[in-house]
Amino acid sequence: MSSSQHNSLSSEQKEKILNEWNSRLENPPALLELIRIAYPDRPDLDGRSKEGREIKAFLATRKIKAHGAHEYQAKEKINLTEEQKQFVESNASMMNGREIACIIFADNELTNLHQEVRSVNDHIKSLDLEPYENPNEVPNSEYKPPKTFDKTVNTVNRYVNNEIDKNKITSSIKKNIDSLINYLSTYRFSHQINTYSSQTDRELFESSFIRYTHDKPDLSQEEVDQYIVLSTEVIIAASIQRRTERLQELLDTAAEDTEGRRIAMALVDAISSAQTEYNQCINRQQKLLDSLKQKRSDVLKNKIKENASVLNLVQLWKEEESRKKLIQLANIRKKAVSDEVENLTGMDEIKCRILGLSKGEVLDE
Repeated sequence: MSSSQHNSLSSEQKEKILNEWNSRLENPPALLELIRIAYPDRPDLDGRSKEGREIKAFLATRKIKAHGAHEYQAKEKINLTEEQKQFVESNASMMNGREIACIIFADNELTNLHQEVRSVNDHIKSLDLEPYENPNEVPNSEYKPPKTFDKTVNTVNRYVNNEIDKNKITSSIKKNIDSLINYLSTYRFSHQINTYSSQTDRELFESSFIRYTHDKPDLSQEEVDQYIVLSTEVIIAASIQRRTERLQELLDTAAEDTEGRRIAMALVDAISSAQTEYNQCINRQQKLLDSLKQKRSDVLKNKIKENASVLNLVQLWKEEESRKKLIQLANIRKKAVSDEVENLTGMDEIKCRILGLSKGEVLDE
């Protein structure tokens, strides 16, 4: 791109762009940010627009390259402030690292992959206390579903007690595994499993889903979504159980003084509320599971009816073929009898010939 292609930028715009860049050397602005600075009244512009290309060309003349909005910018390690560290230490026994990071950095969109969460988890590891969630179990990458037949079989056997013998792969098993690969590769499944902040929850979610679906090759997308919801309820129930156990531990260690008794009463209420929530979660699981089982039963019944109809047609066809063969045999037999009758009818003539008599002589006698 020639320099004439960025001549439409005014001197004022160029100065604003350079000032913004120079003021943020440690965290350079993206191309889109520079476009917004040069054209504050044009929110529709982006790097693909004529103006965006002009700014990019202008930066190139200064040996500057601004990253596009789609390019991920890795953050350097974040050092927590003393106030943030104190908040982490005060809440690590009741909240996981991601939840704490969302509060102290005021960003509810943070995940375990963000540097903010990693910094919080690193600090939790250095503390001499029992955390609400072991930071060593926090996954450091996104979930990747198994894509090959062998890996998927291994995953099934891991959760379903060696369900599949690799030396005895039938066409039915192959169909089940191929379908399971598709289920695990759906966007909703990946999105849901990546929301969990511990490897234990991820594995529990994956195992629940696989146990429910590994032998069901004909699920509709709606049914797959329902099994994802069912597996999510399993994680919710496990989380409530962990919370209840933690509250019970705090209740057991509550002091006997006035303040301790007040705390104990609050803990008893919290435990009661958690138990109610747990029971509701279990009821939701059971209702959803019963609903899915009923749907499955109806589907299988319809298939049996369809198969029975096909079998009946085959049987009728066989009966029709048999009937045709019997008719054919009867016709053959009838013809044979007819021929035999004709032969018997000609016996007198044969006898006359043997005796040397003609038919006329016999008649004259």
